[in-house]
Amino acid sequence: MATTIHLIRHGQAAFGAADYDQLSALGREQSRLLGAALAPLAGEGDIAICGGMRRHRQTAEECLAAMARAQGATPDRAAHSPSLASGRGVGVRDGQTAADPSSTLRINPCWNEFDHAHIIARHAPDYADHEHLVAHLSVQPDPRRAFQTLFAAAMTRWCDGRYDSDYDETWPAFQTRCMAAAHAAAEAAGESGNIWVFTSGGPIAAVVQHLLQVSDAQALRLSWTLVNASLTQLHVARGGLRLSTFNGHAHLYEREGLITHR
Repeated sequence: MATTIHLIRHGQAAFGAADYDQLSALGREQSRLLGAALAPLAGEGDIAICGGMRRHRQTAEECLAAMARAQGATPDRAAHSPSLASGRGVGVRDGQTAADPSSTLRINPCWNEFDHAHIIARHAPDYADHEHLVAHLSVQPDPRRAFQTLFAAAMTRWCDGRYDSDYDETWPAFQTRCMAAAHAAAEAAGESGNIWVFTSGGPIAAVVQHLLQVSDAQALRLSWTLVNASLTQLHVARGGLRLSTFNGHAHLYEREGLITHR
């Protein structure tokens, strides 16, 4: 059986809040719409994996529960789905793997996003204080654009290679762990037709960069185009992983305002 790895970027998180690592109400809606759209693809024995961040877990819960509802899951059918129909089957503690991976969510911290706050602080030490950063952005004509400009410069410095000693995790180390996560997902496939992976834009861009063999600068541009609750698909083939779909988000065309990048 051919296996598809579905890399799902988390729904919109709480941009500008003290705790970014949680979904906004819109992020939850995006995740439910994705689950309903993916329901026809789901099958028995599917595996669900997510990073260790709260926004990954919340996206998985909303998406998988919506997937089961769209299938009209009965208790028997739900037992073979990647999540129980109620959504409460996603109850594994961080770092643990349940005995029945077909009905629970596997946690793999290798799918975690890079530490954007650390990267920004190394580029602009004044913004190591989150409140100082928020105060700076709040007086800008376009806070999101101002943050993107700052973030792009910080990311360019991180990827440069000349300042690796400044960072807890270097860009090459991040790339390596993301590819290790992708290969681990492929190895876990077995007879599964689908592996649902809930992660962030950075890991998705790093995996796609490796598969397409593009530059670091292009990898950054790829990450910035990724839509919240978007879908990137990889096929597990004899020759390795192959990119099939990048940044799919037709499920969000329903109405204006559903397509977000932060």
